[in-house]
Amino acid sequence: MLWGMPTARIENFTELAQFTLDPVSIRMLPKAFCQRHWVVVLDTVKADGTEPITVGMLNPEDRGLLRDLKTRWRRELQPVALNLYEVTRALEIGFGGGLGNLERSDGVSMPRIILDGRTVSPHATVVQLTEDVLRQAMRLHATDIHIERYRSDVDVRLRIDGVLRQLQSHINPDNVQGVINRIKVLSSMDITERMAPQDGRFRMALLDPDGGDFECDYRVSSVPGLSGEDIVIRVLGGRVGVMSVEALGMPALLQEQLLALLSNPEGLILVTGPTGSGKTTTLYSALAHLNDGTRKILTAENPVEYELAKINQKQTSPNITMADLARAFLRQDPDVILVGEIRDKETADVAIRAAATGHVVLSTLHTADALGAIHRLRGLELEADQIAESLLGVVAQRLIRRICSACVGPAEISEVHRKRLGRLLEGISPKAGAGCQECSFSGYRGRVGIFELMLVGMDMKDEIAEGAHIHDLREALADGGFYSLVDDAMDKVRQGVSTLDEVLRVLPYRYLKSTMDRAEARLLEGASR
Repeated sequence: MLWGMPTARIENFTELAQFTLDPVSIRMLPKAFCQRHWVVVLDTVKADGTEPITVGMLNPEDRGLLRDLKTRWRRELQPVALNLYEVTRALEIGFGGGLGNLERSDGVSMPRIILDGRTVSPHATVVQLTEDVLRQAMRLHATDIHIERYRSDVDVRLRIDGVLRQLQSHINPDNVQGVINRIKVLSSMDITERMAPQDGRFRMALLDPDGGDFECDYRVSSVPGLSGEDIVIRVLGGRVGVMSVEALGMPALLQEQLLALLSNPEGLILVTGPTGSGKTTTLYSALAHLNDGTRKILTAENPVEYELAKINQKQTSPNITMADLARAFLRQDPDVILVGEIRDKETADVAIRAAATGHVVLSTLHTADALGAIHRLRGLELEADQIAESLLGVVAQRLIRRICSACVGPAEISEVHRKRLGRLLEGISPKAGAGCQECSFSGYRGRVGIFELMLVGMDMKDEIAEGAHIHDLREALADGGFYSLVDDAMDKVRQGVSTLDEVLRVLPYRYLKSTMDRAEARLLEGASR
């Protein structure tokens, strides 16, 4: 018997088809209330008050909600368990189709999740366990979800601000295969195939009682292991809008230089960095800046991560490659072309040709720094003069965590910091977060970019065309006062935006060492004069 509800009877297993759906009865509760608590009135409610009101709920043992409903109606209740899809269908009948977009463009029903503070019990269904992980990932602003299987354990971890954190979940060795099967079904993957890697994708409609409805894409990868399949889910899009160039966190001079590059009538602009360094965010910011209604903008992506208004976005497929799309774009009278990534000679050839024939071309490369783009393009067998003529500039970037503003305070410089950063620490009074509820006791909240921007001016253009060695190009940049990733990172520490630990975590030691060596050389040179 439910405490405080002595006459309520709970049905353990029900299906929507068992009940009459009467729109008038369903509307006894406001739509917003139904969405917030995920509850719906079932059957036809008799006005004489002689029979209990049947209510469908995700959690029929929610005492607080049941007490609220009984007080509201002064009637006995019969709570029954329905799943998310069934409650959604009942609400559609009661309120019409205004609860959010429930169908994809191909007419297939889209699963939905409500983003509230609900928790699931250890005996939750596979569907509820899956939705709980997706819900928590969205609430915590995770970029990736990892479900990892071991012989007698299961880990569920979220990548938040670039770092993996353990998630409390009731997924265990007994139910994990059901959860994986659920994810694979959503992603149109083969649940009978457990011995080969698979990739898939699905979309969810998410309801936020405080912030409206939105949709989110998830990209899924499964890989077999000794204890079964592991799943990694990349969270794409969601409520995060496209940032302006001004909001990226670039130093003022670099921002001004990037905007100047974007104003060119033609040429290739590259954004480089490792996976997860924010390259797509920077590219979309550039597109948003260019999207003033006077230009035709075409994109070739794999996948399309954000849908941008008034921009013609195309996605690759097994039958259409990045190079195929880019080549077709040249016949579409474009002003700006975005090529998601240059991976092969064919795509590089098309991008270079487009940049040399009156188009602004934006793309990415997986290189460690800006100068590495030259080496990578040469490795794709492009001619030196082609690179020199077409390349306008290269942005290299990383993402470092911001100090939590709620618990920020002075920090000590450790011996490790002194050994690995040396003279770079001069003039720095570092700060760090102590850890609080606002940042889940991590000391960090959110991320910001660190950047370098290599401009290909006339001098560098000539050196590239002549096939200058990368070492010589690097020395020329350093002699010209090039503002590097290390410089920007240390400035972010100096400004109290991030920490010394983050600098060591994110930047390769060889870059730190090279910058320290140059600082030492300049000091010695000055002392000898």
